[in-house]
Amino acid sequence: PLGGGLNGLRRRNQGVRVCSRVVPTAVAKTPKIGEFCEADEHGFKHINLRERKKLNKPGSALQIGGKYFMRELRGMYSQLSDEVNVLLGGRRRLSISEKLQFTLDDEKVRAMEAAREEETQLLASSSFISRSIYQCTCIFLDFVFVNRPIPRFWLLETVARMPYFAYLSVLHLYESFGWWHVSELRKIHFAEDWNELHHLLIMEALGGDALWSDRFLANHAAVVYFWILVITYFVSPSTSYKFSELVENHAADTYEQFYKENEELLKTIPAPDIAKQYYERGDLYMFDVFQTESPLGSRRPTCDNLYDVFVNIWGDEKEHVKTMEACSDYTNMGELVQSPHERYYGFNDDLLYPHETETE
Repeated sequence: PLGGGLNGLRRRNQGVRVCSRVVPTAVAKTPKIGEFCEADEHGFKHINLRERKKLNKPGSALQIGGKYFMRELRGMYSQLSDEVNVLLGGRRRLSISEKLQFTLDDEKVRAMEAAREEETQLLASSSFISRSIYQCTCIFLDFVFVNRPIPRFWLLETVARMPYFAYLSVLHLYESFGWWHVSELRKIHFAEDWNELHHLLIMEALGGDALWSDRFLANHAAVVYFWILVITYFVSPSTSYKFSELVENHAADTYEQFYKENEELLKTIPAPDIAKQYYERGDLYMFDVFQTESPLGSRRPTCDNLYDVFVNIWGDEKEHVKTMEACSDYTNMGELVQSPHERYYGFNDDLLYPHETETE
């Protein structure tokens, strides 16, 4: 059941992308009905970035968009069929995340946020518009993802990459115009995006993107959020960084409550292979770069089970908070944001920031 049989093997050999989700072996061994199954060694959805590069080769916008549209159309039909089947008295097909039966107490997350706000006053010091958008977003997430933490995390990670897309886009534009050249800042933001990408892939491995409706909501919200941040970064980089700090703090609080609330269950489930690839077997240069407030190589997290994975993600989110705070200080007070490598090796600021040095 994990390999999709001979037909599944033929499909993969023909270069067809096999997108599947199966229940982890720690929970059950039955794949979703009607899907070819390609799993890692623990039964999670298999994700291999090298293979994705081979199968998802570059093409025109019409080709890529057409394939995406047809894939999502099939997903919409599948979800609607499930809903009709339930109305007729049938049973709903469950994804990995639903079979795992994780819980998330939203009230405790709000309590954690309130306690943190008393100390930092970050929300209170934000603009009225930022506060309103942030609070409405939190209420919306609590309403839509009741007892569905993994799809919630998948949406959060999809949207969480948008700030770094936006910052990189604007910084590239500034460099193209010759207005401003700060390559170190671009490197840090790219490393942040690379980290959030792997959080997203971990949630995909856990079946967080199983429902068409969740994918539709996440992708459209991401596009809107991207353009809001682009405009905000044009007008006020400090405001944009501060809002991202709010969002990253919320993500950290949510992950912390989740791994504490589900600790016993999480420790019985092995880590997806994509998590091990990133935290243990991968190139850790990019992992270090975005942690601007930590010494080089100070974080080398273990990844023995799913509990470790979520603790690691929580730690990453806390590092994002520190980096966003440092970026905000950079825009307000001119304190340079430096990656751990730059601080450790003592690179020459005159070479890194030639447009900011004074000439005699």
